[in-house]
Amino acid sequence: MIGQHVEHPQFGPGQVTAVYRNGAEWLVRFANGLRFRRPSREFGGDGQVIAESKPTFAATYQAPPMPQSQLEARRLIESLRVGIAPVQHVAELTMNLRPERESLARALNQAHQQGGAVRAVVGEYGYGKSHMVELATQEALARNFLVATISLDLQELPPHRAFDIYREAMRHLRYPDGDERGLGPLLGKTAVLPHTLSQLQSLTPIENDPLSVALQAIAATASSRQRQAWQNWLMGGRRVTQMNKAMPRGVKFPSIYTVGANARQIAYLFTGVSVLARLGNYSGLCVLVDEAESYSLLKPYQRPKASLFFQAIIYAALRNGQSKIAEAQFPQHRWRDYPLAYDQGQSLFFLFTVTRSDNRLPLQDWLTADDIFHLEPDVDPQEVGQFLQRVLAYHMQAFGYEAGERQGQVRRGAAEHLAMGVRNGRFSMRSVVRTAVELFDLLFLYPDYDVATLLDELRAQVR
Repeated sequence: MIGQHVEHPQFGPGQVTAVYRNGAEWLVRFANGLRFRRPSREFGGDGQVIAESKPTFAATYQAPPMPQSQLEARRLIESLRVGIAPVQHVAELTMNLRPERESLARALNQAHQQGGAVRAVVGEYGYGKSHMVELATQEALARNFLVATISLDLQELPPHRAFDIYREAMRHLRYPDGDERGLGPLLGKTAVLPHTLSQLQSLTPIENDPLSVALQAIAATASSRQRQAWQNWLMGGRRVTQMNKAMPRGVKFPSIYTVGANARQIAYLFTGVSVLARLGNYSGLCVLVDEAESYSLLKPYQRPKASLFFQAIIYAALRNGQSKIAEAQFPQHRWRDYPLAYDQGQSLFFLFTVTRSDNRLPLQDWLTADDIFHLEPDVDPQEVGQFLQRVLAYHMQAFGYEAGERQGQVRRGAAEHLAMGVRNGRFSMRSVVRTAVELFDLLFLYPDYDVATLLDELRAQVR
């Protein structure tokens, strides 16, 4: 296998120089002199590119063990009591999202193999949009992606301020192999890797690219203060005078524009970080935006700028894989021209949520139907029953008791009623979570509470 000539659909012809993970990954020297470690399934032989099979859904999440103590179990129950699934149990406590999880798995595979993918999540309040964001976070981290999760807010982080969104994403970047946050760990890791800087410079489509210049400055200085200054600047901070000492000679300082028509540059920077993540042996970058109602509450003159930001990220991820958004519609900044994406070597996944309203984002004008999740008011009674069983197990541990026949009767009988409540629009998914805890609370606090009466009362609520 070593020495075999292969073909990559993105990087062209090359030769295998090393094999890893029982042949699952190859280190290939390409014709341009660069070397990349890539999954073997991406290559073909004898000049023929292997046809990519359609990725299938595979649950990468392993259900966490039961809480280690009664206190932890009580904290879990208290989270469920307000309708929120704890982060470490989010996949285990997911109902009615199997098609969405399958589509999410395909999107992450597409982002890694083809350079980008986009998903939009549409739903009413309480139907699981934020839950979907957290689920995507866990799936992406399990697949070795870097993840930036942003929650927009009309006052502090509105959707029309592209630079502020970029800064928030870079300062809270999460890693699959550690607890550190921010862009700094990735810059520190890649700055010391052999050939990383030359590989990044060969992939960037412009001169004086902010990411390349910053990485070159970080790699060239031994001063921790100067390195920190460059990292802070690249994460959306201010330029300080001590950065000048590490500035490469003959290079004009590449500004990151905080105002003006900067949607192009922000989209370009996101794809650049995804390229750097790939060079650092990660799968890529996921940008997850919980938009909620922020866009619909913007003033009319603010919405076009917010729309440009979302369209720019969509175009940067999909590029020629879509036909609904034209590159020419994005204005250049008055001080400098930027492409919308690195294109070469990138791996960017973009997911954002939208609340149904008359003024929401025009998703059908930007994305295909397969790229949009509609969280509908429906749920399978069997899935509700399984969810009730998990909640009961946590409830027993939290309050130190053994479930009897009464709990079993309520678990079996309430599943159909709760599912009916969701279908009739009386319950949201968040209401189902809260009600599940309340049912077991009543049985625990009132040992003489008649089960038939309890189920009749629940039935009356959902009709």
